[in-house]
Amino acid sequence: MCGINGFVGTNKSVMANMNAVLMHRGPDYAGVFDDGRLSLSHILLSIRDASDVSRQPVRSPGSPWVLAFNGQLYNTRELKAFLGSEFEGVDLDTTLLHAVIEREGWNFTRRIHGMYAIALYNAAEGIVRLYRDPSGQKLLYYYAKDGRFIWSSELKGILAHSDVDRAPDEEAVAIAASLGYIPGVRTLFKYIRKLNLNQWASFDLRTKTLTTEYFGESSSDYFPEDPDEAFKLLIEEHLQSKQPVAINLSGGLDSSLLVHEMAKLGHEIRTYTTRFVDCNAKFNLDADLAARLANDYHTKHTEVLVTKETFFQNFLEAYRLIEEPNYNVSLPAYLQIAKREGMRGDRNRVILSGDGGDELFAGYPHYKESRRIDRMQLLMTPWLFNLLKNRHSRVKYRYDRLDDRWLALRAFTKRFLREPSSGLAGYVHETVAPYLETHGANGDSVYQMMARDRVLWMGGENFIRSDKLFMSQSLELRSPLAYHPFRLHWDARLKPKDYVGSGVVNKPFLRAHYLGKLPDYITKREDKTGWRSPIQEWYDARYREMFLDTLGAVENNNGLVDWKAAKEIVAKRQDWPGKTAHLYVSLALLAKDYQLSI
Repeated sequence: MCGINGFVGTNKSVMANMNAVLMHRGPDYAGVFDDGRLSLSHILLSIRDASDVSRQPVRSPGSPWVLAFNGQLYNTRELKAFLGSEFEGVDLDTTLLHAVIEREGWNFTRRIHGMYAIALYNAAEGIVRLYRDPSGQKLLYYYAKDGRFIWSSELKGILAHSDVDRAPDEEAVAIAASLGYIPGVRTLFKYIRKLNLNQWASFDLRTKTLTTEYFGESSSDYFPEDPDEAFKLLIEEHLQSKQPVAINLSGGLDSSLLVHEMAKLGHEIRTYTTRFVDCNAKFNLDADLAARLANDYHTKHTEVLVTKETFFQNFLEAYRLIEEPNYNVSLPAYLQIAKREGMRGDRNRVILSGDGGDELFAGYPHYKESRRIDRMQLLMTPWLFNLLKNRHSRVKYRYDRLDDRWLALRAFTKRFLREPSSGLAGYVHETVAPYLETHGANGDSVYQMMARDRVLWMGGENFIRSDKLFMSQSLELRSPLAYHPFRLHWDARLKPKDYVGSGVVNKPFLRAHYLGKLPDYITKREDKTGWRSPIQEWYDARYREMFLDTLGAVENNNGLVDWKAAKEIVAKRQDWPGKTAHLYVSLALLAKDYQLSI
């Protein structure tokens, strides 16, 4: 796990500035390539091999290909078989990737599987191309205007460049106000974009032109038909590391199965769980389950204590680290666990997470609600259902249209926008369409909701959050259940009945598979674990003052957001004003830090 910076042109001091703001992503080495036409750097967090043999950017003598790679490739066995006997003893995925590029050229993506962001330069052709993996676990931003092309793993890297137009993107603000975050390619900046899942952006140095396209990976299924063997291979691939691998254990089914599979492979297991201090016991139900499972599996278990004070201290830092507007009320707790696990705490470098299981095996309540909508529309026609469902709603949705339905089930609020966006459904469709064209043939509405969540939620919020917060502590987060080939494997096999069970039970297939393997208190628990912070209990005068100060710093901005109205809502209430306030506090922080008039 690393960081990437680059731009067309040459300027050593600018590159040094860009690298300086990304050093938290990799303390081991900062390498720079500069041929006078293009500058490319790589910040190294060494995981697969020693730092002295892992240095990037990579270029072989006489080769035009220059590579900067952030992430992990997991199908290394396949790559070794493809490359031949001379690579049999190679463990470093960067070495294998560069060798594949030498053979396959720009078509290399059809050979690789993993989580990655890649910057690839062909000096002979004068073309640089950026890639983001199909699950979206790794990020890459780019700036394009007036023939300038700049890229970085984080927004702050691009903003450290001396020649960037910081004009705001008001449509992106409207999207954030509707969803609580910005999925897809937009950011708060008009000329800065982030790659969508499975997308590349290519810049021709000679013509100064930018093109973007969606690329393909191999669709061949190398996971075994036997589910036990499939899960075993998944975990084996994600344990590739010369650093110890720990697990974030929530007490839910997804992270619990990671512990189970790791135990079957005979690995020593270290687990981490967040425990909130001095709050209602309901906020620690997951921590209690995790402790029980850790005891049953004899893991080395650590409870990261989050107090009201540490939560408060982390608050503004966490929202700033995300670099994008975000309504997630638990960000300070995520940051606390990253601090304990990472370079200033227990010095882990690799953590497994159960993220992705809900979007693969149908874990969220709104999937069941989508199935209920299907049944209701059969009983009363879609027209009548839409009429009844929208009768008290300010925003009218077409529940028979899946993009509209996803918005109805997941949308946020536009409360403080002077001019709300009218094109949100179109943006949702534009963002998810490339994924659905390739992977969305399954017409089941639950699958369709999961597919949209994979792109819009996982790629647009979850992985942005986890990448920024954990990498701020030089910590790589791996999410096996979001692995793209594993998704394709189960997408081709699961039926509608496997997605939604009877009663309140979710994930019927996964529960049935692990019944008798995992403890009953995991597989037979009917209510979904719902890890969240006790901000509603902890909110007091200090938080209120912090919210008001943050909003007040930008209340005179004459932009899209009515900051005075947002501030007034907080000022009028003594209790927690809800997650809407978190979104606008995060927007206000970024508006102030980035000097944006929004």
